[in-house]
Amino acid sequence: MPASVNRANARRWGASPALTDFHEFPDRDHWTCAAPGWEAVADHALTWALAHVRTAPDPAG
Repeated sequence: MPASVNRANARRWGASPALTDFHEFPDRDHWTCAAPGWEAVADHALTWALAHVRTAPDPAG
């Protein structure tokens, strides 16, 4: 999928109440999870998730 399509989708998602972000990984294709260097993409995603985590209230009180 071209990066331009992903950027356009990210702009549309930006209008939603959901927490969204866009980061382009140059020279990566759609099958990043199996390509060499996938760890850098996973590290970026984990860092982003940890920075934006929201804790749910404890149902036990």
